Amino acid sequence: MICSLMVDATDSADFPDNEGTALGRPLASYPLIAAKSSRHVGRHFVVTDSPAVKAVALQYGAAIIDPPAGPLMPSRLLHGFKAIREELKGDGQALELLVVLHANSPAVAEESIDSGIEALQARPELDSAASVCSRNRFNPYFARREAAGGLLEPYVPFAPAAPAEVLYPDWGVFVVRPRCLEGTPGLEPFAWLGRKVLPLKQWGGGPIDYRWQIPALEIWLKKNGATDSSATFDPQPKPQPAPAPKGGRR
Repeated sequence: MICSLMVDATDSADFPDNEGTALGRPLASYPLIAAKSSRHVGRHFVVTDSPAVKAVALQYGAAIIDPPAGPLMPSRLLHGFKAIREELKGDGQALELLVVLHANSPAVAEESIDSGIEALQARPELDSAASVCSRNRFNPYFARREAAGGLLEPYVPFAPAAPAEVLYPDWGVFVVRPRCLEGTPGLEPFAWLGRKVLPLKQWGGGPIDYRWQIPALEIWLKKNGATDSSATFDPQPKPQPAPAPKGGRR
């Protein structure tokens, strides 16, 4: 079974409970729309304590997992993963892959989800796949830091003559094998991705932490087929039927 898990870390500066909207829809709705459009994802889960995100989860038929104490993403991810694994075990199923999404990263294309899943199915040596954006203007070799005496010095010394393309994870989608989430050593701060990570290249992604990012996000959404529903958006969406709760879920 392949499942999606949307993690709500509630750590955005301007949207602490991820209550923001874009094109008339909640920000948290877009990752779930992409996951439900996937050809491969069978069940959907959300780790959140935000009423706004819970409403989105119910609207799109995702099961809600109550988070552990604290807003940090890694602890919420691990907690959600364990809850899903136990849920499937109770149903006599095993978790093949986990599609990790984030409630404040709406720029997710279903093609990226399916590409990541199909790559891991075809290449067993891969640990995970991660959506990334090219950020050559933010090459770490251009970065500076304030040194002693208040002067600038290179943040990363010894710049190569021709630095490679700079790819930053954009927190849109991660497709992960359970073995990585169970503790396979990797590279911090993404140890849970393992070491062999396939890049899923896209543009314009990233967490939405500030209101000024919304116009750029709406450009991305329109170019990826989203329509503006501002005039018809219902602030209290009607929930769709969801599976009966089990264990620590509700």
